[in-house]
Amino acid sequence: MAITSHDRTPYEVERSAALLMGFLSAVGNGCHHLVVAASANGATLPVSVPFHNDGETSELDPDDALEAMMALTLAAMVGGGAVIRTIRTDQTSEVMGWRLVEFYAKPLSASEIFAAYCTDAVTGELIAPEWGVDYMAAPHLVV
Repeated sequence: MAITSHDRTPYEVERSAALLMGFLSAVGNGCHHLVVAASANGATLPVSVPFHNDGETSELDPDDALEAMMALTLAAMVGGGAVIRTIRTDQTSEVMGWRLVEFYAKPLSASEIFAAYCTDAVTGELIAPEWGVDYMAAPHLVV
């Protein structure tokens, strides 16, 4: 099933745009990577959006932004999450995430995002954390 802009109500368009802007504003200057994933029927649809913040300006590809809004709409309806990875100048990174429910983003704690990244999704076994990654508590979004 494809979701197009014709399938979306004005509320869904406004909320997904507000969430996207909230994610872009949640992190400071620098290079970032937003991944939005919607999960249903045992399958996951991930959408990846690289972006760069410089002061009050966020630079991202408009097609990526539209794709992210579609994924945010789907995730809001069926469940999903969003993660932002910030790449630091020393090539280390920090990761934070949110659970998406009904067009709201619930921030994950540092331990929740660590557990999500360090648990094998298939087996449930613990896996080693990535080198140079700090797992951070996500802020509440301003939307």
